[in-house]
Amino acid sequence: HSIYGTEGFQGFSLPLSERPAIIDLIGKSAEKLSFIFCMVDRSTVDDSVFAWEPACTTENYTFRARPEMGRFPIELNKEEWLDFIELTLADWLEQVEGAAATPSKLYLWKTGEAYAYRRMAYRKMSEVLVAERPKRLKDIVPQMYDAVMGTESPATRSLVQPRTPPQSDAAAAALAALRSVGEDIPEDFSPQVVAGLEAALA
Repeated sequence: HSIYGTEGFQGFSLPLSERPAIIDLIGKSAEKLSFIFCMVDRSTVDDSVFAWEPACTTENYTFRARPEMGRFPIELNKEEWLDFIELTLADWLEQVEGAAATPSKLYLWKTGEAYAYRRMAYRKMSEVLVAERPKRLKDIVPQMYDAVMGTESPATRSLVQPRTPPQSDAAAAALAALRSVGEDIPEDFSPQVVAGLEAALA
């Protein structure tokens, strides 16, 4: 699902000219999810998640591509949106414990701080999936979420890192440009202490 390179992973990747070959291999729907996973500005995903409420009647969603990719709109229907949220949460729950084991210069993490990354968004994603896909996910999602996040040290449970730090000069320049015209882009992307957070999430 990171085959074209993502906001946070820009190691090995295939050029977008290979999309037809990938579609032939995994199918159009799966490739679309992979394409979105690679292109999307994750802050726009999180905005859509935070806007969700129980009994929400929204049937279509719009993400935006990463700023350095042009911020083009990415349209999804409700089922595609839920598929993407499920993929996103599962991907992070699989990775976070290992990611927290060592510091990361790219993500600006000290050891243990990976749990702070998009903390509130992932928590809300679990709520969305339980409510929207109860037949399959109402038990397993909270069980997995609690089991994984329960491995976090108390020392980092008051930290939140809402945005991905820029992983390239192009990303940094694009975010600086948006900041200069008034968008709410932090200058410090490292995890930040939020007073009272641990108690609020208990």
